[in-house]
Amino acid sequence: MAHIDEWAEQLEEAEGKLAEAYAILAALQQSLKDEGQKKDAQAIGETVERLARYGRLFQDIRASWSDPDR
Repeated sequence: MAHIDEWAEQLEEAEGKLAEAYAILAALQQSLKDEGQKKDAQAIGETVERLARYGRLFQDIRASWSDPDR
C-alpha cells in the first residue's frame, strides 16, 4: 500500500473535475427547466445525480484508505 498517497491524490483530482462538471450540468439543467425542456432537463438531472454519487464514492474510498479498521 505504498501508493496510497498517490492514489488518494488522483481521486481528489477526479473529485474536483467531477465537481466542475456537476456545477456546469446543474446550471444547464436549471436553464433547460426554465425554458420548458422537461425531458432534456430530466436527462441532464440523471447525469448530475450520478456525478454526485461518484464523488461520494471516491470520498468513501479515500476514507477507507486512511482508516485501517475499514
